[in-house]
Amino acid sequence: MTDLNSIPALSEEELETLGTLLEDEAERSDSFDFFAVHGFITGLLAGPTEFELTAVWEGAFDEQTGFKKDQKETLSYLMNGLAKEIQAWLDSGQDFPVPCDLTLLDDDGEPPLESWAMGFMSAVLLNEASWYAEREETVAQHLFPIMYASGLFMDEPEMADIDEDVELSDQMCGNIPAAVVELYLMLNGGN
Repeated sequence: MTDLNSIPALSEEELETLGTLLEDEAERSDSFDFFAVHGFITGLLAGPTEFELTAVWEGAFDEQTGFKKDQKETLSYLMNGLAKEIQAWLDSGQDFPVPCDLTLLDDDGEPPLESWAMGFMSAVLLNEASWYAEREETVAQHLFPIMYASGLFMDEPEMADIDEDVELSDQMCGNIPAAVVELYLMLNGGN
């Protein structure tokens, strides 16, 4: 069991810098915000393929970003630090600490959880064949709460049924931290 105090973490200042850089770029272009990048990195690390920072750059941002050279370097450094933190949490075996409230109820536009789950599912869709290569049904069961929260599959009838029941929706979203760890362990030889 990992000592949770030993998990490498970005400082408050580093998290703020990362969030600001990502929010500014998301407003400038159609790129991922902080929560989507966090979810995307989590999905890449939880999945069965090797993590590479280039996949984050290619998947989360437009080809032409508004970042200056020093901002790109800072962002790469911070995203690498975030990846190390996420990896340590996945290795800890504890329920994964999603960086936002586990609910889709939000009065200020898109809920952060939806953005996080959309980022995670983007990582899954990037390597879909390898995610489902073994134990397809079990992987799909664990992915279901994240799929639901992402909003990417809201046209599916079972998703609409959950949407109509606030309690069921919150319960589904509450399953995400444990599901992330289960997926990681299953896809990376832990169980």
